[in-house]
Amino acid sequence: MKGFFAEFSQDLSPTKRNVAGDNETKRTKGCVPNKKTAASGSPGKEAPANLNCQIAQSLPRCQGTFELQSAGKTGSAEFNMLDKNYVLTDHSILAMPPHQSNEEFLEAYEVVLILDDRENFGSRSRKVASRKVADNICSQFNVSVQVKRLPVGDGIWIARHRKLLTEYVLDFIVERKNVADLGSSIRDNRYKDQKSRLQNCGLRKLIYLVEGDPNTSNGSVASIKTACFTTELFEGFDVLRTSGYTDTQRTYGYLTQSIIDYYSTNFCGVAKSARICPTYDEFEGNCRSLQKKTVSQTFALQLMQVPQVTEKVALAVVEFYPTILSLARAYSMLEGDICSQEEMLKNKSKVINAGASRNIFKLVWGDGCNLQT
Repeated sequence: MKGFFAEFSQDLSPTKRNVAGDNETKRTKGCVPNKKTAASGSPGKEAPANLNCQIAQSLPRCQGTFELQSAGKTGSAEFNMLDKNYVLTDHSILAMPPHQSNEEFLEAYEVVLILDDRENFGSRSRKVASRKVADNICSQFNVSVQVKRLPVGDGIWIARHRKLLTEYVLDFIVERKNVADLGSSIRDNRYKDQKSRLQNCGLRKLIYLVEGDPNTSNGSVASIKTACFTTELFEGFDVLRTSGYTDTQRTYGYLTQSIIDYYSTNFCGVAKSARICPTYDEFEGNCRSLQKKTVSQTFALQLMQVPQVTEKVALAVVEFYPTILSLARAYSMLEGDICSQEEMLKNKSKVINAGASRNIFKLVWGDGCNLQT
């Protein structure tokens, strides 16, 4: 994490790339790459070294099969195969879309970056801003970009079959947070719920993109840096950082190129036992099921909005009182003894401190005022 929040100083000009094959299918709310471009891998201005390092770390390594090398004069990170006759069984291998024998990836599929239409890129109209960003990425990097509502995350990549038009969700997903929103979500515990949904969406490579300088965030510098550290070290995410909107656009472009490289290189060599990418409909259905929360889960999320109530405290409360009604009944049994009511939850579990116990009582049974932070 050393140097994680250092400023970019290198030239961030895009690397040219050609996605093999002309796509004749219609795209809704998307961007079609320019066909008149240099061939894939042709020399171009290279991506910045520190961005290459971050992108490289977000892509999988397979010991004994290939190594990930930093960019040279060909632009973004590249993969170098060490053994063409390998069989990949390592759990780090990502899911692949279906393929026929001896079929090249880019002959069969077009990779499309999908951006969520609710993303805030500094314009009053989020949909208009997202489409403008999509157009910018498309024109700078010659990749296909589409804007639509995503069930989870802020960016995913699909492999669209050129003949059948079936869309398979590749094993990468991005959650983008500017430092102000990250600080706010930490305070109200939204970021824990968001990360939990990402971790259970079925995709393997989880990318947390932090946009902006945390040192400019009022009163939450330490919490933002700690959140970035724990998100990467303990929760299985790859944390990338950008300096602003323009930098984020370039990062999306470089990630798309690296993902195309990865699947182009490994498509034919992966063992038949490898996981198959879900279709977009399957991915969307799985994400919808994650949004169906039980009454207890909803109650726990509500409790987490109370000052001093952490996730552990909320879970401890619902273990004893799974619904707000059951908790209210418990308070009613102690009616008239305010001191006992305030300490009831504290006496139930060592996880629940006196402040949290008192605040929950005031919210559920008292007047809801004067909650202690």
